[in-house]
Amino acid sequence: MTASAEAVGLGPLARRLGGFGAVVDPAVLSQGERQLVALGRAHLSPAPVVLLDEATCHLDPAAEERAENAFARRPGTLVVVAHRISSARRADRVLVMDGVHADCGRHEELLDRSALYRDLVGDWHTERL
Repeated sequence: MTASAEAVGLGPLARRLGGFGAVVDPAVLSQGERQLVALGRAHLSPAPVVLLDEATCHLDPAAEERAENAFARRPGTLVVVAHRISSARRADRVLVMDGVHADCGRHEELLDRSALYRDLVGDWHTERL
């Protein structure tokens, strides 16, 4: 339990709240803190496939990277649904869809061959300015 909590970045929050057995009202946690708790539980699971659907959207970029890297080191298959360029860049493969068309490849490959992906990447860079 401790290893999974530390891997995803939940350890400091768990200690601050009184440990893994503490009774905590979820309403006192921020959305990011709730996400960390959920990520810790999912990381601990023996499930061979983990689907993270916007599971880090309330985390700062460093916490997001730590959590995604922890899951990438975990045995099994990881599927990440995200709208952040940082998640796409870390992925082994990216699937980009617009409702009609789909393309799959590495970040660099999609930049070369997918106008939709290039547009999305451009929008992500614009949002950060």
